[in-house]
Amino acid sequence: MKRLLATVLALAMLLSLNTVFADGITEENGIKTVLNQVSGKVIKVATADADLSAPIAPEDNPWASFDTSEPVNLVFYVVGSDGEDHRKVIDMANQRMKQLINTTIEVSVIPLSDFQTKYPLVLAGGADCDIIMTHPYIGPFATQADNGAFMELSEEFLNTWLPETMKSQEPSSWKQALHKGKLYQIPRNESDYDNTYGVVVRKDLREKYGIPEIKNIDDYEKYLYAVAENEKDSGIYAMYTNPSSPMTLTFLTGPNNWMTVGNFYWDADNGTLNPDDLFIGTFTEEYREYCHRMVDWAKHGVWPSNAITNVTHINDLFNDDKSASDICMYKSANEDIIRQRAKGNDAEYFNIMPENASTRISPYNYDALAITAFCKNPERAGLAIDVMKNDSIITNLLQGGIEGVHYILGEDGSRSNGPDSEKYPWSGWAWCLRTQLNPSVGGILPEVLAIRAQFDANNITMDRFPIDGFTFDTEGMEDITATINSLSLEWSTSFDLGVFGDNTDAKLDEYISLLKEAGYEKLLDACKTQLKEFLAQ
Repeated sequence: MKRLLATVLALAMLLSLNTVFADGITEENGIKTVLNQVSGKVIKVATADADLSAPIAPEDNPWASFDTSEPVNLVFYVVGSDGEDHRKVIDMANQRMKQLINTTIEVSVIPLSDFQTKYPLVLAGGADCDIIMTHPYIGPFATQADNGAFMELSEEFLNTWLPETMKSQEPSSWKQALHKGKLYQIPRNESDYDNTYGVVVRKDLREKYGIPEIKNIDDYEKYLYAVAENEKDSGIYAMYTNPSSPMTLTFLTGPNNWMTVGNFYWDADNGTLNPDDLFIGTFTEEYREYCHRMVDWAKHGVWPSNAITNVTHINDLFNDDKSASDICMYKSANEDIIRQRAKGNDAEYFNIMPENASTRISPYNYDALAITAFCKNPERAGLAIDVMKNDSIITNLLQGGIEGVHYILGEDGSRSNGPDSEKYPWSGWAWCLRTQLNPSVGGILPEVLAIRAQFDANNITMDRFPIDGFTFDTEGMEDITATINSLSLEWSTSFDLGVFGDNTDAKLDEYISLLKEAGYEKLLDACKTQLKEFLAQ
């Protein structure tokens, strides 16, 4: 009876909302409002006509009770890509943030091609930084947290300075964000298949060389070789890649059905997670085969010989017609296809993983926010994060820019690309701010949605892979971790790009030997032990 009553009330509320928004989008003073039919959330976005410097009535400001009489400017570092209109969008967001909490932000974007070197320098004290984006593999987060780079966030601090976040945040996200039982980051509040990759190819080139639709890596390889052999004089490479491209995710771990646990892997073909089944990917025959495949691709001229020094992202190379393929998640693939078709080229997105390969909705802590340990005003930083995550107008400005310019808001609360979408790409850097207050992805092509449906069908269940909240603690093993990270930076990209050629086996044996000497297997044993203890709780 209670369940029936709850259902009736929920339907009544939804009907009420639909009545209010029966005509779709409403607009007042350059602010558009709509009900998102997917999330059920009311979304507000700013158009180019919005005056965001106008005073805000206290009843319309959830943060009006805070004493923000002292103006504060915060430096906010993120990883990603910005656009030509970056400064314009940030200035608009700052106009409203100043009215809400008398605070402005400077958003410094570290390019994807440079994060491995520049991100650690920021946290080493090389720049002013109050707030910074976090990710398990950027920093890496665990290493930086252990080094004291981030402020620990107490429940009292969160309740005081991030009150709206405490109301709106997905409960499971907090557990995922823990590190050794402590909290150093505020997770995002939306998740998707952000680390499940496929390949985008030029349809005209695929058909030109008689390559069938691509179903696996072998099919994709035939396409790469055909383009590399026949398009030499056109200036287009089969896959003009760079060191930051997700090569192993696309061509090793995904196709082999490996899931990441700490610094190690588990084969999802084994059914349910058993800590004793964890292994070091580099030590496997599958990795050796992957390295040989990359050598073959390099020999066939799939990418230029100087790819290891390339700093341009593979997505940009594809859209600049310097590459005939891209490796990316489905949302980026959708944008690739739309851009190519606008130029008169057709493109396609293919899932090259086996039919039984497991996928996983990205954990909420894969893009999060931290307040640095050296932040001069952590309370205001917390308040600013609360605003950026929960004020619909600001979060959508930062996420996607100006409505009608960079994106178009649909009457169902969805979004599609605007006329100047390339000048401020949607979520080019604001992954850490994703929320249900954002318009849902609209304009996704049916063929791309079909592949997302494949990912969804293969999403691994938590009873098979119960690792939410698990963090591998390397305390007491910092020297081992540092040495292994250094070796990985020195060697892994060369294997990814086939640099060692015919000497690959010898070089891989040398690399494995160095990793063993450094104590990689000790780390594996420690991770197994900690995971057993975690699962026994």
